[in-house]
Amino acid sequence: MSYLDDEIDYLKMEKKPLSTRIKTKVFRHVSILNWLPQYTVRDGIGDLIAGITVGLTLMPQSIAYASLAGLSPQFGLYSAFFGSYMYVIFGTIKEVSIGPTAVLSLLTYEFTHGLGIEYMVLLTFLVGCVELAMGFLNLGFLIDFISAPVTSGFTSAYSIIIIASQLKSLLGLRKFKTKGFVDNITKLTSHMYETRLWDTLLGVICIIFLLLLRKVKDIPVGPSESKNVTNRHKRIKKALWFISISRNAVIVLLSGIVAFCFEQYGSAPFILSGKIEPGLPAFNLPAFSVQEGNSTVTFPEMVSELGLSVLIIPVVAILANVAIAKSFATGPSLDATQEMLTLGICNIFGSCVRSMPTCGAFTRSAVSNASGVRTPMMGLYSGTLIVLALSLLTPYFYYIPRATLAAVLISAVVFMVDWEILLPLWRSNKRDLLLVVVTFVSCLMLGVEIGLLMGVLTNTFFLLYAWARPTISIVPCKTPEGGEYVMITPDIGLMYPAVNFFCTVLYKTGMNQGRGSLPVVINCMFFKGFDYTTALAMKVVHKTFQMRDQPLILLNVKPEIKYLLYNANVTMIPCCDSEEEIMEVLSGIRLDLAKSETMPLMGKGCEQLTVTIDKSCKPDSEPNQNLLQQNCSAYSKCTEERKCETSHIHEEKDAL
Repeated sequence: MSYLDDEIDYLKMEKKPLSTRIKTKVFRHVSILNWLPQYTVRDGIGDLIAGITVGLTLMPQSIAYASLAGLSPQFGLYSAFFGSYMYVIFGTIKEVSIGPTAVLSLLTYEFTHGLGIEYMVLLTFLVGCVELAMGFLNLGFLIDFISAPVTSGFTSAYSIIIIASQLKSLLGLRKFKTKGFVDNITKLTSHMYETRLWDTLLGVICIIFLLLLRKVKDIPVGPSESKNVTNRHKRIKKALWFISISRNAVIVLLSGIVAFCFEQYGSAPFILSGKIEPGLPAFNLPAFSVQEGNSTVTFPEMVSELGLSVLIIPVVAILANVAIAKSFATGPSLDATQEMLTLGICNIFGSCVRSMPTCGAFTRSAVSNASGVRTPMMGLYSGTLIVLALSLLTPYFYYIPRATLAAVLISAVVFMVDWEILLPLWRSNKRDLLLVVVTFVSCLMLGVEIGLLMGVLTNTFFLLYAWARPTISIVPCKTPEGGEYVMITPDIGLMYPAVNFFCTVLYKTGMNQGRGSLPVVINCMFFKGFDYTTALAMKVVHKTFQMRDQPLILLNVKPEIKYLLYNANVTMIPCCDSEEEIMEVLSGIRLDLAKSETMPLMGKGCEQLTVTIDKSCKPDSEPNQNLLQQNCSAYSKCTEERKCETSHIHEEKDAL
């Protein structure tokens, strides 16, 4: 067949009118245009309830996450409203709530502690720019290289790191700077004598209450049969559910009231959050240079200080957002590119109100889903609740104990340690278990950013090895006319890492199973494509086979592979799309495909042939001669069995 038979169909692209393409793009990327025309009063009520519920969860979380990032509490609230507004316009998943998260707060602290607020704001802006660029360039596939075991090890490690970092506030220790998990544990041990009793007692009580309130929603109310449940039972069940999902706000409120009462009658025995800057932040672009003493730090110098954070944080944020979207997406398939673009817009605009890097969070998404959210409009109400808190409640945030915020964080992340994955991986796939261990240990010892990179690199190594060493099936076959050939089928395709390995197998197969003369057919049914290196290698292989008058044929070649081979000037290898064409190439006679038959020469009761690659073994050596004799005798035996079966069939037909 011609290499250009499918070229035109492969290269054609349907052109639509410009106005239609613009309209399609606008409706794809401005998601509110798709659902707002069908918005109903019932949708509004559902979104209002979900927005208030999520806002009550988001408010104490934001204050706690700001503390985790080493920032004042107001910066957590600054990060919680503008992203919510932007997601209403551009977001596609109704359950997603944009705001600060534990992992991004931890990464923000890792990269910006010791630097000014301007660096944190610039980091948010650059993170948004990278996310936006990844969306425009359709680089979402890069997230697929972070496998579930790597994600599990990363999540478990940063949960442990967050718990360790919050023990300082939980125990009421004075602030001290740490560098990494090991340093934090070392300094905690050395400062343990400074533990404050009241802070520790309050923190432990808050953790106990948070864990108990988490289970309140599961308390059975009324009879087990749904038909006997009264309205009173339903109201009680709903109240318990609301208390359970609002537990963070309840604990923060109660502990704040206790601290306020102590302050009114003396002084609180707890370390408090302190004064918080009231009001909304001004809307300004981030500073692209900063004055430090008598010198000016330029934009490139600031970016250099931030280092790998401008790449690590966007990848982690996109990974989290896409994972949440996959968990809650219904109906049409997830548009990961749109989620990346939306996340970039949220962070770029968020940086204008001094936000830290943000993305969606599983806890808030679960709350919104349980609250009956209907559309992304939920973000309008949750964001407005944060704005009201900044405008009216900031004086009262002064009384929130630091131990309470630490308890909120510890209670949130303790369930993110993924212990359950270890036993199934031990039983099923120890290679993936190794990925979990490598990522987990690297994150703890070297930092979360290096640990994630180590996990991805280890996973990529395993992936590349699979591509470089595919499993190759070798089956001797024959045609009804008695013609013999050997079929080789790689199971995963053929790209340049596997070229040398495949060519070695091909040469050995041609000499051993092919006996130096039988045609060799390469089955390309699993090939997704060729690269230029593979095309050149096939050209060299064909020359080698041609020198010893041994045919080489490609079977089931896709149009794009034919097109590449044609442009690489590799047109001398015959390409077949069916068994009939193989026989035509071998014998030059067109046979009826319905009468043709392809079967392994090694029939029932015969051992399957395998290829052993031994560089010290030459084609004319004694082991090869022995193998050739074994193959010939096995082939003769199977052919005789096949003839016997055929004669029995003819006898039965004659009897009928």
